Amino acid sequence: MKAKIILNPVSGGGVAGKVWKTVQKELEASNTSYDFEETTPDLPARDIASKALENGYKWIIGIGGDGTLSNIVNGFFRNGKPIAKDAIFSPIPAGRGNDFVKTVKVNKNPKLAIKQVLNGAVRKIDLIDVTYTKNDKSKGQYYCLNLADFGMGGEVVYKVNKSNLGKILGGKAVFLLYSFLCLFTYKNKVITLKLGNKEVFSSKSRIVVCANGEYAGGGMWFAPKAKLDDGLFDLLMIKDVGILKAMQKSLKLYQGTVSEDEQVTSRQTNYIEADSDEDVFIDVDGENMGQLPATFQVLPQALSIKC
Repeated sequence: MKAKIILNPVSGGGVAGKVWKTVQKELEASNTSYDFEETTPDLPARDIASKALENGYKWIIGIGGDGTLSNIVNGFFRNGKPIAKDAIFSPIPAGRGNDFVKTVKVNKNPKLAIKQVLNGAVRKIDLIDVTYTKNDKSKGQYYCLNLADFGMGGEVVYKVNKSNLGKILGGKAVFLLYSFLCLFTYKNKVITLKLGNKEVFSSKSRIVVCANGEYAGGGMWFAPKAKLDDGLFDLLMIKDVGILKAMQKSLKLYQGTVSEDEQVTSRQTNYIEADSDEDVFIDVDGENMGQLPATFQVLPQALSIKC
């Protein structure tokens, strides 16, 4: 089966290019047939993936960070339906956080990663269908591969995307800068959640997480119990905590114990509606995706992956 390789050359601050050189050698050594294409500012990974599938490719290998991998997966669908039902996706990590691959256990070493992809079995995983509100109040839609959150996390991504500092400091430094600033300046918002089982939560909250995978934020272990194929996502609602408590919660995030905290509401669900009277921004796989109101719904077994 001929593969379409999609590379984001700026992923990981340029690391992706070095990853590709190693991957290319392994592909040629294994006599794997492939075509290769890089993203550009005018040609995102999503569009390359969609066009490839329309042209008959059945196997897409993505090289990049979590945002790139997620963008490629969104290219598998059009108008809510898969472009090719038997299409397969394989991820090769080449970003800064590389959180999704931690859950599917793809090795960070590119030589080992491509060998896993070539020899791996195909399995189906869930996605989260996110419907969000745009600036003009119209509705947008995006498929979450790994993790979506709103509240402080969404605020950080929103400010990073609006900032011009990335050209000077670099993407990672700007993200860390705004994460630090928001820790001290973000004002917790009143958020209302309605779950698929009719359960309702309404409280002032710092961040709400919908986790399909286990990790996000460069290794924060949000959801140790999350499974990519159980038809559910893990919901975490960190309530009205201040700066000191928020820092303490951050330590628990890396240990995978934040869901046990008394100031955290934890559930497994397949659907939520989220709303607020304030501006609450949404982050989906590290990308800003509008704001509340929004819905988050599991699409069971929606994507075939090989790794």
